[in-house]
Amino acid sequence: MSTGNGNIKTFKINIFQGTIYILGFILIIRLFYLQIFQYKSYIQRAQYATSKISILTSPRGIIYDRNGNVLATNKQSISLIAYPNKLKTKEERLYVFNILSKILNTNSEKLKQNILKLPENAPLPIRLINNLSIKESISIVEKKHLLPGITIQEEPSRFYPNNSLASHVLGYISQIDEEELVKRPDRKLGDLVGREGVEQLFDDILRGKDGKKIVEVDRFGNPIDPKYKHAIINIKPVPGKNIVLTLDINLQKAAEKALEETMSTGTVIAADPNTGEVLVLASYPSYDPNIFTRPISETKWKELLSKNVFLNRALLAYVPGSIWKPITLITALESMVVKPTERFNVSEAIYLGNTRFGDWTDKKGLFTLQEALAWSRDTAFYQIGQRLTPEQIKNWGVKFTAGKKTGIELLGEEKGIVPDKEWKKKNIGEPWYPGNTLHYAIGQGFVLLTPTQAARIYSGIANGGKIPKLQLIKKINKYVKPYQQAENFKLDPKILNVVREGLELCIEKGTGSALKTEGIKIAGKTGSAEVFGTNKTHGWFAAYAPTDNPKIVVVALLEKGGHGGTVAAPVVKKILEEYFKDRIVTQCNGLASI
Repeated sequence: MSTGNGNIKTFKINIFQGTIYILGFILIIRLFYLQIFQYKSYIQRAQYATSKISILTSPRGIIYDRNGNVLATNKQSISLIAYPNKLKTKEERLYVFNILSKILNTNSEKLKQNILKLPENAPLPIRLINNLSIKESISIVEKKHLLPGITIQEEPSRFYPNNSLASHVLGYISQIDEEELVKRPDRKLGDLVGREGVEQLFDDILRGKDGKKIVEVDRFGNPIDPKYKHAIINIKPVPGKNIVLTLDINLQKAAEKALEETMSTGTVIAADPNTGEVLVLASYPSYDPNIFTRPISETKWKELLSKNVFLNRALLAYVPGSIWKPITLITALESMVVKPTERFNVSEAIYLGNTRFGDWTDKKGLFTLQEALAWSRDTAFYQIGQRLTPEQIKNWGVKFTAGKKTGIELLGEEKGIVPDKEWKKKNIGEPWYPGNTLHYAIGQGFVLLTPTQAARIYSGIANGGKIPKLQLIKKINKYVKPYQQAENFKLDPKILNVVREGLELCIEKGTGSALKTEGIKIAGKTGSAEVFGTNKTHGWFAAYAPTDNPKIVVVALLEKGGHGGTVAAPVVKKILEEYFKDRIVTQCNGLASI
């Protein structure tokens, strides 16, 4: 009996000792884990508890035009900074918001949400608002004792010295939102990120890398040593990389002024037809990216959206109208359904069955191909279209890069539509009718083209077979971006000459005579594209110059603006005049040169 009790006692002692050993082993493992693997984390926490951390914001890279003019830079500003670990409860945060809302002239609801959504116990400071005014900054300093966890800090802020100039190319910056934070874990609440344009597409290149300064502080949050001798960490920020664009600021100014004077929404693009470098890309209406350096009101945001100011119309697809006719003429000549010397009777309309296909004028005549193109006679091109299939027109449209993205370094570019029978059956659910081809021949119906694509098409006509991809980026720091691979087509020079002669005649005597400029030999084409469901027309003009050695191609579009020769031609003319003003030698002793 006693032996049994002894065994039970020994068993209990062994269980107790085993438990002590296991707990001791677990404790040792835990200490080892904390001291070895979590060492940095706890050291950091200790620093956060006795230190003040400042994020040293990296200045964004500067954006220049091709001649070194500044398009986007930085200026010193004052930002409102919050330390979330000092504002732990909702009540504390609302208390701080109520004080700040009386000081700051900003979107109060946005400020409130930013404060309430501060991550709990986050040790790193978070930017609430940047670009504080001097008055706001002074008020915050004066009320510092009422604003726990809030401070102000000097840091670089984005600045666009030319205000709205080239805003659709540059874009703007604003604070990151919650959805983006999920996709971009390398960012934190309060970070500024690029929106639209170059700022968005090259955000990681432009933003650089933030620095950090950690300074020992007393219990009131003041540095122990006013000379900052007790700084624990001092990491300098790395500036973002600079970007040089292909834009010419003087041409851009001329283009935007000309667009604004039309009082119509629209766009204009100018490029080098040999390299594809974009010299001008303007869209109207535009916006001032400086307004986004701090949160804007809901009213202001809705106002901007209602005006569609963020639409980059150069990248949107429209019915091209008569600027498409060179494609139709090339198709007909290359397919040998039309002879270069052939003439067409033109009148107010032709009929296909009982359907009337009207011309823009009722003047009758016998026109050469060059004259039909110069005067944009629809009845001539209806007759040409009757000899073609949609597949033939599409074939040459695609060869001239219609329906393809242009390579331009911007987001949101549309591909357009180059239709044929298969496309209509798939997308409309109907067969292709003969009348569809007639509309196709004059650039109406289902065909859609972006102004950027039009610039490529006319570049190909201008230089005789080489169609460069469009390019906005010239340099990133010291890296010079090479030109993208151009697309090429083979075409009998005699065929191309017929088209070129027609385009030159268009400016000399035809519908584009408003573009005629002394000292500059220009080729171009007007376009007036009917807008479905309205009695309005989009006004187009596409041109290149000088004709003997093309250096620039310009395409303008005015939405629902009217006849291209009336509304779009003056826009193109002002750009060409600006481009050639230093290249023209005025007539002297009977001589003129470019």
